[in-house]
Amino acid sequence: MHNYILENVNKTRCTLSGKANNHMLFISIPMAHRVITKVCFSLLMLVVSVLVVGTNLGECSSFRSENKAKDKSTLKLSAPVEEGISHLLTALTVKTEEFDASKVKGLIQFVENSKPTDKLIEIPKRESASGAAMRMDIKASLARILEYTYNPEIPNYAIYPSVIRLSGWDPKSEFYADKVQPWKYLEDSDVPKVWRGKEFEVNTPDSFGGAYYRYDLNRLLVLMKYEGRNVFLSVARQDDKSSVGMKGLVMDDSQWNYFYSGIPGLTAGGMGWMDTFMYDSISVSVYIQDDKNPDDTVFYLFKWLRAGWAGLNVVRPKHIFEGSQRFASSFRGLMESKNLPEPAVFAEEVKSIEGLSDLKIDTFISEYAKSIEDLASKNPVLSDKFPEVYEDGKYADSFTREERIGILVKEYVKRAMGKQCLIYEKVVQN
Repeated sequence: MHNYILENVNKTRCTLSGKANNHMLFISIPMAHRVITKVCFSLLMLVVSVLVVGTNLGECSSFRSENKAKDKSTLKLSAPVEEGISHLLTALTVKTEEFDASKVKGLIQFVENSKPTDKLIEIPKRESASGAAMRMDIKASLARILEYTYNPEIPNYAIYPSVIRLSGWDPKSEFYADKVQPWKYLEDSDVPKVWRGKEFEVNTPDSFGGAYYRYDLNRLLVLMKYEGRNVFLSVARQDDKSSVGMKGLVMDDSQWNYFYSGIPGLTAGGMGWMDTFMYDSISVSVYIQDDKNPDDTVFYLFKWLRAGWAGLNVVRPKHIFEGSQRFASSFRGLMESKNLPEPAVFAEEVKSIEGLSDLKIDTFISEYAKSIEDLASKNPVLSDKFPEVYEDGKYADSFTREERIGILVKEYVKRAMGKQCLIYEKVVQN
């Protein structure tokens, strides 16, 4: 999962908010004065935005009292849980650190004993990054989940369509280069199996600021046994800061339709000119074979995120949790669905799409762009701010081949799941 959360949440996302005037022009001011003026204005708007963020979170006049109540609701992670998380992050970042199963037993036990909830689980900050957690039960076996989610032949964005726009493994990564198939080791994991890799992701626009980012992740994967049951751990941490945030919009989350402008900045409010970044993200995903129902899986995500502008972190736990909920809804739906193509068929279709000629891809994307134009023209935000991006069928003109293939793969998944498909040719037939 990545995160994404929410990660997913891994499979994961940054939320930024603020109010300011858009498109400031200082045409008549000399260059030096213009720079000074803009800096002063930025500082002023930063103060205003902090106040606005506080207001949006219900932290206005009652800021102190509500913060105290908020602190009391924060889940204090016990020493064994902290030890497990710290060991996993060390094993991820320090290649000479060997994985020690005994150090994560407290973490696994905590997840097993946790109660189902759809409420925000706020956890303490980690290295200045805000934290939130979520738990869900999935009526699908761990084998099924691994065969889709950690399959080198199936891209993550196809399985996490609500939170990831695009993703891919570094060809030199151990996990990808060795074409690892974790599900084949489920009966032979008494001795933990450990894999590492590096990948990139581009998230879908967050639902607050509307920004999307491209970033790299280092990942650690562990398959092991706990009291005779299978456990899978997926740990990811961002490698350096992301690319600058681009303006986007959630058009229809239920149909996995999102808008990407290719223009730096934020869509929401009046701060479209602001350069924002994801500075750091950490996710620890725990999958446990359910004790009472071995064909089901208990999933728990710990997620931390630091993002904003000028080095400031404006992410709140509620923002992380909302992204995690978006991830959970679509991911569980896919894993529990009987309509999702079998993994081998799925992988073969992805391979087929990746092998299409540029001319064929352009034909499909042209149809997709027209569908986006029709939807965007009816959206008040898009029709007001971005008509020059999508009008006359030119929405995808600047998209790379990689991004175009991503569109076709997602449309294939949407068709399989009975979603609103924006391309109606054979490429998305199941």
